Amino acid sequence: MVNFCSGFDCTSSSDVRKDLSFHKLVPLKEKERLQQWVHAVRRKDFKPTSSSTLCSLHFKETDFYSAVVSGKKMLKKSAVPTVFNFPIHLTTKIKERRILQRE
Repeated sequence: MVNFCSGFDCTSSSDVRKDLSFHKLVPLKEKERLQQWVHAVRRKDFKPTSSSTLCSLHFKETDFYSAVVSGKKMLKKSAVPTVFNFPIHLTTKIKERRILQRE
C-alpha cells in the first residue's frame, strides 16, 4: 500500500521516497492530540481518516526515538508535527508588544 503525506503542499509518497517514514495521525480517539496535529497541518476543511499519514519531513529529529530495533523510525507519543513550508499568509505572526509608559 502506498502512503501519501497529508501535510500542506507536500507531495511525498512511500513509493517515491523510500528514505522517509510515514506516520498515521494520532489515534482518532485521542481528541486533544488529534486537534494539535490537525491545527499544525493547517489545511482548510481537513478531516483526517484512519489512513491519513504525515511523512517524517514534518517532524524534528528530537520527535523520534534514537534507538530503533526494526530499522523503522518510531515517533514519541508526545510528538506534534512542526516542520512545514507554509506561505507567508499562513505563518503565525508574532505581534510586538508595546510598552505603555505612564506620564
